[in-house]
Formats: sequence, C-alpha cells, structure tokens
Amino acid sequence: MLPPIPEKLRKIDDSTVGEHFSLDDSDRCYYIWEYAARKRYDFSPANQLVFNLKIKPSAIAKTPARNRYKLEAIAHAGTALRSLIARVFVETRATFVPIPCSKAVADPDCDDRLSRVLAGAFHGWDADVREMLRLTQSTPADHESVERLSFDELLGITQLTNQVGTAPRPVIVIVDDVLNSGKHFKVAQSLIKARYANAEVRGVFLARCVREPVEFDGPPG
Repeated sequence: MLPPIPEKLRKIDDSTVGEHFSLDDSDRCYYIWEYAARKRYDFSPANQLVFNLKIKPSAIAKTPARNRYKLEAIAHAGTALRSLIARVFVETRATFVPIPCSKAVADPDCDDRLSRVLAGAFHGWDADVREMLRLTQSTPADHESVERLSFDELLGITQLTNQVGTAPRPVIVIVDDVLNSGKHFKVAQSLIKARYANAEVRGVFLARCVREPVEFDGPPG
C-alpha cells in the first residue's frame, strides 16, 4: 500500500522543529509524510515506502525481484513532489540538489534514488536539478549505525561541486528522503551558503522521522 499524497507540503514549524535538533528556527523545511522511527516496514504505508526506497543496489543484485518495489517507491515519491510543488516555481525560481547517499560514487552500493525521484517528478519541465554534493568516502548509513557521524565529521567528507558551471537559481532546494536530526541538511546548507551567499536555501524531505507515532489502522471505511 502506498501512502496517500497530502494536499500540500507540511512545514517544520515551532511545534516540530525541536524534534530535529540540528535545525534552527530560521530554517525553511518541508515534508510530505511521517516515518515512524524504530518500527518495521509494515507499520505504515509511509514506512513501507521509505524502506523500499532505501533497498540497496547489492540487495537488488542478489534478489532482482525487489527492484519492482524500489521503482514503485521512486515513482510514487516523484508523483507526490510533482503534485505538491508549483511548476512555475520549479521552472523559474529553484535549483534542486539531492542529498547523496552514504556511499561514495565508486562504492557498489552508491544509490542515486533521490536523483531518480527528481527526474520523475519534473519530467518534461524546465527544472534545474544538480548533483552538486558528494561524499569522498563511504560511511555507514545513519539508520544502520549506532555511532553516527558528527556534523563536523560529515562536513569533512562532503564536497560541493557544480559541474554545470552556471550559478544556480535564487532558491536552492535540498532534497532528502528522511529528516531525522537535520544534520545532512545543515551540512549541505553550510557548503552551499559558503559558495552562494545570496541564495535562499530550503529543505524538502519525503518524510520526517517521528518518535512516538500513532498506530496505522488502514484506510477509512
């Protein structure tokens, strides 16, 4: 079951920013769904989408049938972004920058899922999507690790490139799959603002992590 697409993006506000301790009150961050921490994939449709989105390339190589579920998650996430972000904003105001996965480019488990989500979301539109961020070394994924990298450690292995060469549009939208502490967003924001001081940086997340979720009882009726 796929999670229903809401009528609009939800904003991280005064009531939720404290749940993502790396964020500041001034950060403009938005999300689509809520992902329940420490719950299984079958806890909710949103959990299932996130789990399927994060299926590793090595897992697909071992069990190719699982690719169907990853592709379904990528397509649904793209459909959600397309329906929730105005085309005029996409085509005239924004540059979209996906957060890289936890693996360096040469790693067999390097996963371009967010770039594929954005490609599907803005297919046929004059969108500016740039893979400007990359890791210089592979790290354990935060959701799989007890000892997570600190902000400074992550900053030290993250590089900002701009192979397009031209300046980005006025609003740079950092896109990630799950908002937990907000550390990855803040690292990306720091690097981008250091190079493009006049840019407005926002965050869009497919889901935000919640600690005490309400049990999912299925669709009404």
